[in-house]
Amino acid sequence: MRGRGHTPYRTCIVCRTKRPKRDLVRLVLDAQRLVVPDLRQRLPGRGAYVCPMCLNGVSKSKALSRAFRGRLQGVSPSLMGGISHLHKGLTGCVNTEDHSLCVRKTTTRPRPESGDTAVEEF
Repeated sequence: MRGRGHTPYRTCIVCRTKRPKRDLVRLVLDAQRLVVPDLRQRLPGRGAYVCPMCLNGVSKSKALSRAFRGRLQGVSPSLMGGISHLHKGLTGCVNTEDHSLCVRKTTTRPRPESGDTAVEEF
């Protein structure tokens, strides 16, 4: 049986931890050279990845300037205004300060062609 495939990992530009790409927020520069979130991870250009817990500190650090090689003009107001919304959408957290309530949604389904009733995560 084949494996489940390759899981791409990226490094958060603030805390420098490696995580699966789907768990991070991708940031890109728009036409006005403002940093905007790329939730679908499809916008063209150089991207930088930030974990949801580091979104609050991303504008205070020099990590954005380093990641975009000094070409940025600032941070988009949509990014700064939507930090709590982005954080809740990615991690399922109710409160951004208390991460103990974070729950990762998993989808389960019955195993095909097997007689037992166990479920597998995918």
